[in-house]
Amino acid sequence: MTELLKTALAEKYGITEYCRMKDLATIPYRPPRIHQYKSGINKGKTRVIGERQASKGLIGVSEKTIWEWVRKGEFPLPLKLSPTITVWRATDIAEWMKSKEMEAKS
Repeated sequence: MTELLKTALAEKYGITEYCRMKDLATIPYRPPRIHQYKSGINKGKTRVIGERQASKGLIGVSEKTIWEWVRKGEFPLPLKLSPTITVWRATDIAEWMKSKEMEAKS
């Protein structure tokens, strides 16, 4: 995370520790693949979609599950820093995990 963003978090929300989705959710490995366009101006052309490395998150569930919990009110609400950056306060996540009697998956 850039220093500018860390400063913005500290000034706007008073937090210095944060978690992003990639820190929380477990992401499965996805091999590289080739996509072939079937219509439009690129019809017949191909592009390579790169592989995605697997990662183990703190909570050990998928991104979709976390967003479902947020929607239902079962998980702390995130902070939207910009259209593309969403974070959670680390203290909120720690309290939530403690309330669920969970330990960080590793």
